[in-house]
Amino acid sequence: KKLVFQNKYNANTIYEWNIDGMSEYNILRLLQQMKMVSNVYKTQNQNGIISDHAIANLLVAGFTGQLKGWWDHALTKTQQKEILKAIKKDDQGIIILDEQGREIQDAVATLIFSISKHFIGDPSHLKDRNSELLSNLKCKKSTDFKWYKDFFMTRIMKRSDNQQSFWKEKFLTGLPTLLGEKFRNQIRENIRGIIPYEKLTYGELISFTQKE
Repeated sequence: KKLVFQNKYNANTIYEWNIDGMSEYNILRLLQQMKMVSNVYKTQNQNGIISDHAIANLLVAGFTGQLKGWWDHALTKTQQKEILKAIKKDDQGIIILDEQGREIQDAVATLIFSISKHFIGDPSHLKDRNSELLSNLKCKKSTDFKWYKDFFMTRIMKRSDNQQSFWKEKFLTGLPTLLGEKFRNQIRENIRGIIPYEKLTYGELISFTQKE
């Protein structure tokens, strides 16, 4: 097993997943990394297509500490199977099929949701925590921008007030000071005036950050 280092993922490696002593913020960040590793397993595997169910098993194989204790002892064998064999269903519990009429595997998302629910709480009750997380979210280095953008967008879209100017401005103020100021200046120059956060979409803000 290898420890996870951002942007250095390998499809042929089983990574160690450990949340011992982590804050809620860092657990959520680790879960985001888990999603990214899962995508690498899915897209870069040299042995052909790997199933979502198989990827979930690879993630579980890397559990240590509290995560391993949770998996081995807090969950029953039936609950483990329900996670590892999960398929997509709609809000009424009806199985969702793909264009070929096949079931869509959903083990990775179910596993990550289960970890979040057990160690952080029911996501449906996380609005206040979500607000605090977003308010305190910082992108400390420019190399962390992709993670910052993905994490911010994942959290903000769960809020009913996601189009408020405050959150759009927060997206830029959360960047490294010099980088954030550079992007704000680019936007001001482009629109020749005060930044109209209420009119800009998140996609437009992100597009400015990707211009050199």
